[in-house]
Amino acid sequence: MKVLFMGTPEFAVASLKALIASKHSVVGVVTQPDRALKHGKTEVGAVKRAALDAGLTVVQPEKIRNAVDEIAAFDADIGVTAAYGQILNAAVLGAFRYGVINVHASLLPKYRGASPIQSAVAAGEKQTGVTIMRTELGLDTGDILSTAITKIRDGETAGELTVRLASLGAELLVKTLDGFSEIKAIKQDDAQATHCKTISKAEQYVDFSADAKTVVNKIRALSPSPCAKTLIDGEIFKLYNAVVSDERAENAESGEIVRSDDKLVIACGKGAVEVTVIQAPSKRVLGIAEFLRGRKLATGVVCAKPQ
Repeated sequence: MKVLFMGTPEFAVASLKALIASKHSVVGVVTQPDRALKHGKTEVGAVKRAALDAGLTVVQPEKIRNAVDEIAAFDADIGVTAAYGQILNAAVLGAFRYGVINVHASLLPKYRGASPIQSAVAAGEKQTGVTIMRTELGLDTGDILSTAITKIRDGETAGELTVRLASLGAELLVKTLDGFSEIKAIKQDDAQATHCKTISKAEQYVDFSADAKTVVNKIRALSPSPCAKTLIDGEIFKLYNAVVSDERAENAESGEIVRSDDKLVIACGKGAVEVTVIQAPSKRVLGIAEFLRGRKLATGVVCAKPQ
């Protein structure tokens, strides 16, 4: 089939490359506009870079709903989205002979929405996966075409899981297109649906009043981006990984640093966590041993959220 691919971040690159290597024909790529950075610089999305490297035509409409004629001009049989970043309206969906399908990084109907990988890790799920679904006007409500399941590994961060799910989704996408005419779509059970939204800046700060396992899961879920944060003595530190600690901290306040010699241990509402990877303001990301050799954090100080 002739495929128009729509995606933007690194997660989508594996799917694009798998399509290029398949028997299907990628007729073009739609991706988000380049993002303006400071000092006149711009950020080019990972999908755009991969598409240009492959010699594909790339279009970057500010709003895809206003680019229906441009989309239709590709004369694609089917549209494929993977973390594209814009909602498709009825006119865009109608521009393809076989509609649009989407690579979604959860086992639908669980974790519909913008942050399925982070939400699964934060919730302490033992498994997750990828769903190839028909795109319709509702948010991730379309019929399921295929799924692939994988276990979430102990200690795995959302970033590490994203890499695996990108590969899993790419493989599943090609299999789905190869057998497209034989697939019987399955309607989602809306009663079983859960939803996850974009992670706000306020939600990036760790609530140490939760139990230690919940705190560890949140830190893993936000690593490496947007990253869990905490305020220590007025400075914002980024926490990239942590494990549940066996330190006793029953008499400590939630968020209190109870050890800062060769380990950084912080009390929680129940139990304590040991931070293993950290970043001080304007400094490099460091393993905790290297960090503590250069900077000691005072015990008794409470890690908190901004007021």
